[in-house]
Amino acid sequence: MAVSLLITCILAVTSVVGAGGRKSSLDFPATPRIVGGQIAHGSYPFVVSLMTDTIFGRYHSCGGSIINQRTVITAAHCLAPTSSSVLKVHVGEKSRKVVNGFVYDVQSLHYHPKWTASTQDYDVGLVRIEGSFTYSISVRPISLAEEKIKIRDGSYATVLGWGYTSDWGPPSDVLKMARVPTVRQSTCNRQMGGLITKRMLCAGFKSGGVDACQMDSGGPLIYKEKLIGIVSWGVGCAQRSRPGVYARVSELLPWINATLQKEYNEIL
Repeated sequence: MAVSLLITCILAVTSVVGAGGRKSSLDFPATPRIVGGQIAHGSYPFVVSLMTDTIFGRYHSCGGSIINQRTVITAAHCLAPTSSSVLKVHVGEKSRKVVNGFVYDVQSLHYHPKWTASTQDYDVGLVRIEGSFTYSISVRPISLAEEKIKIRDGSYATVLGWGYTSDWGPPSDVLKMARVPTVRQSTCNRQMGGLITKRMLCAGFKSGGVDACQMDSGGPLIYKEKLIGIVSWGVGCAQRSRPGVYARVSELLPWINATLQKEYNEIL
C-alpha cells in the first residue's frame, strides 16, 4: 500500500508567466499536512509543533525540528507573518493536543534574509526558546545533513507532520509519517516550471498519492537519521508529477551556523 503524507504547501498554485518572469499565487492558505501517511509509531523526539496564539485560542500552525537545547529549525514562511510573542513550541508528544508534553515561550525568531514569498527560495528559519529543552526519551535534537552529503536520486526519505490528510480534510490529531523517494533535481525543475533552485530538494512519487501539504510546513524530511529537508511548498498536494518541495538543509547550513554563532556564540 502506498504511504501518503502531507507536508507544507505554502504555494497552493505555482505558475510560470510570460518570457519575463514567474509568480506564485496563493489560492488558499498554505497550511501543511501529511497525505496518505500513517501514524508515526517510531521514535521521533526531535519533532515539534509550532503553535500560534490567536483570539480564538492556540492552534498548531507549523512543524519544526529541535537542533540544539534552545533552538528549533523550521521554514521561513512559518515565521515571516508572526512574532515571538504569539508563537509557542510544543515538544515531547505525538498528539497535537498538549497532554504530556511541554510548551515553551519563544525568545526570538530568525529567518534567512534572502527568503521571499514569491519564490520560497532560502525557506529556512530558526526559533529560539526561552529557557532550554530538558532532554529525555521524547525530547531530543536531530543532526543536520552536512554540506557535502550525497543522496542518490530515488532514495527514500521520511516526512512527518500533523497536517491535513487530504487537500481539504481536517488536520491530524496525531503525528503522521510517510516515506517518499527523492526526485532528480533536473526532473523536478521541469515538473515545477523551472522554479527549483539548488536550495531546494524534491521528493514524491510520480503517480502522486503521497505528499506533504497544509499544516506540515516547517516539518522534517529525514534520511539516515539526518535532517535533509524542511517542508516548504508544492503545487496542490500529492498530485501526479508534482513532487513536494523542501528547503535543502545542506545548502542552508552555512547560514544556520553563522546565525547561531553571531547571535548566540554557538555552532552545531
